[in-house]
Amino acid sequence: MPTAKQTAASRMNSQKSTGPRTTQGKAASRFNALKHGIFATAQIMFDESAEDLAELAAEYHEHHNPADTDQRLLVDTLIHNEWRLRRMCRVEAVLWEQAANIFFAQHPESQACNAADAFTTNVGYFERLQRMVNGCERNYHRALKELQRQKSKVLANVPPANPDAPPQPPQPEQSTTTSASSASFHTNPKTPPPSAAQSPVAAPDATPFADPAAPASSAEPQPGSSDGFPIPSDAV
Repeated sequence: MPTAKQTAASRMNSQKSTGPRTTQGKAASRFNALKHGIFATAQIMFDESAEDLAELAAEYHEHHNPADTDQRLLVDTLIHNEWRLRRMCRVEAVLWEQAANIFFAQHPESQACNAADAFTTNVGYFERLQRMVNGCERNYHRALKELQRQKSKVLANVPPANPDAPPQPPQPEQSTTTSASSASFHTNPKTPPPSAAQSPVAAPDATPFADPAAPASSAEPQPGSSDGFPIPSDAV
């Protein structure tokens, strides 16, 4: 078990080892990528610059930030293929110049050479160059797709930030019952509409079309009448 002094010393060393901070130190650290594998200085051609390759490698590693050796190999493959594509562009420019010189050598009477003349003079080299370019592009995109797949897999397996947090209780479902007033705009066509309120039935003895200004009649029958109806004179 480390002592308190060893723990403090380790913490202090880790705080100091944060990489280069000055402009000169950062410029020098760019060449760290040239110390291994395909980025060795022996891979630099006579018309290429080691500084340019170091800057390209630093940009790729900073952008993709490989987490393990497999991802680092894929990032190195991206750098290698882009560097070759840049080289093929310079080769193509030289091929066009050489094809024009060959055309003038074969046709000394010609005063000018166009692109078609130069291409037909050196067509075999252009076809081989295009096959190399196609191969670099396929390797580049294949490595980029695999790198993205591995990064997505790592992100999918990352545990939550706080695994000890208690699970959240389920939220109660909101009631979907609506009031009669709010549901009145949409009703089931198969449901019969509610019946209208019926008017009160008049009493049997109520007089229809009664004059409200007339005095109320007595409940007792008047003389000379039967049940409130007048008796004919010939019946007496």
